[in-house]
Amino acid sequence: MTFSNRSLLNKTFLADGVYSLAVGAVLILGAAPLAALFSSAATPAMLKVLGVGLVLWGIFHLSAARNGGPVAAAARVSIAGDVFWQVASVALLLAAYPLLSVAGIGFIVVGLITVADFLFLKLRGLARERAALA
Repeated sequence: MTFSNRSLLNKTFLADGVYSLAVGAVLILGAAPLAALFSSAATPAMLKVLGVGLVLWGIFHLSAARNGGPVAAAARVSIAGDVFWQVASVALLLAAYPLLSVAGIGFIVVGLITVADFLFLKLRGLARERAALA
């Protein structure tokens, strides 16, 4: 299946998978300098755990997108995860704002925007697939 023949939902899963793997790798490999850059309270271990989580999230998306997927259940899990990410990011901004640097705030805001985009495209793609089946 060529990329142009894939559904919006499938393309979004591929993009989310690649993006999550890339950001996860950066967080793992650059944990110490990024922790110092983002917050006085952040530790390299925190960023490595977040990075590992993003790598796993990326693997989930790429495996779900194989062979023209994902199935509806994977889409619902992904959408729920994106909503959770949004809520957790806003909670982190509110709770840790005084401890965050401008770079830390920017990193969280970029994540919020990126995940919101992926969430929008997943909802739109899932709706298209449901409409096509109806």
